[in-house]
Amino acid sequence: MGSNLASAQSVTPPPSNQSAQPQVTKSPEGKQEEAARAAARASARHFDRVLIIVLENVDYEVASKDKNLADLAARGASFSNFHALFHPSYPNYLAMVAGTDFGIHHRGRLLADNQVNLPADAAHQTIADRLITAGLDFKQYAEELPDETCPWNFSGQHVADKRGNYVRRHVPFLSFREVQAKWCDRVIRVDSSKSDNVFVQDARKGLVAYSFYTPNMNHDGHDTNAQVAGAWVKKFLDDTFQEKLRQGTLVVVTFDESGGNADNRIFTLFLGDMVKPANQQDPKALAKLYSHYSVLRTIEDNFGLQPLTANDRDAAPITDIWK
Repeated sequence: MGSNLASAQSVTPPPSNQSAQPQVTKSPEGKQEEAARAAARASARHFDRVLIIVLENVDYEVASKDKNLADLAARGASFSNFHALFHPSYPNYLAMVAGTDFGIHHRGRLLADNQVNLPADAAHQTIADRLITAGLDFKQYAEELPDETCPWNFSGQHVADKRGNYVRRHVPFLSFREVQAKWCDRVIRVDSSKSDNVFVQDARKGLVAYSFYTPNMNHDGHDTNAQVAGAWVKKFLDDTFQEKLRQGTLVVVTFDESGGNADNRIFTLFLGDMVKPANQQDPKALAKLYSHYSVLRTIEDNFGLQPLTANDRDAAPITDIWK
C-alpha cells in the first residue's frame, strides 16, 4: 500500500503562502470557481472543515455519564435527543455518508453487518460525490487499515500488539465501487502507535473539507467499553488533534448505535471554535430530535451541497448551537 499512501498524502500539499492557520484543500478534480459557487449556495456556513469520529455501541445513558465525554461535552453542544437509525452497526455507517443504508438493515441483525460492494452508479452515491463536484475534497482515515492494496476486500485484521483490530464495515466509503475505482487514495491508513502518523501530518497542513475518522476496535469501544472510548477520544482531541490545529474545523463525536436501549438514543457532540460552549447552550435546542441524517444535512447545508436522498433532505439540520 506504499504507493497509495504516498498519493494520498500528496492530495493535500500546503500552499506556498500558507499561514499558520490550517487551510481547506480543494480536490484535484475540483476547481476553485466550483467551490465558490457551492459556498454561495450554502444556507448556513458555520465551519470550513468537518471531522467525524465514530465510536461504537454505547447507550446515551452510559456515555453521557463518562467523565471524559462529559468533559468534552462541556466545551460544546451535546445533544440529549439524538438517535441512531438502525441495528446493527453497518447500516448506520452507510447512512452517515450516503443518506441511506440501501435497505441493508432489513436483512436482520445477523446478516446486516455483512459487507457489500455497492455499484458505481447514480443510485449509489455518497457525500464524496457532492464534495468532489463542488471542488472540495474528502478523506476516510482508518486506524490499523491493513498494509495491503485497495479495496481491502477482506473484512477484518488482527493487530498482534493489542492496539485494536480493524474492520472494514466501520470504513463506509470502502463499500462503494466508485470510491474503490476512483478515490481509493483518499482512504488512509493510520498507524495509531505512531505519534507522527498520516493524520497528524495532514492536520498540521490543514485537513480537507470532509474527514471521516474510524478508530480501531479498542479505541471505539466495540471491543472495550465506554470508558476506554471516552478516554481515547479525549486524548485524541487534547493531544493528537489539538485545539490550535482545529481552527475552523467542526468535530463531530458520535456513536454508531446504542448498546441496547429501547429507542436507539446515542451520545453525539459538536465541538469547535464555531460552537457555543455548553454553559451558553439552550437546553431546548439540544433536546431537538436529531439523527445521523441530521448531521449529513447540516454538512450539506454548510457546503452548499444538494442532498443525496429524501432522508437527508427531510432531516432537520442542526441549528441554534453556533456562536
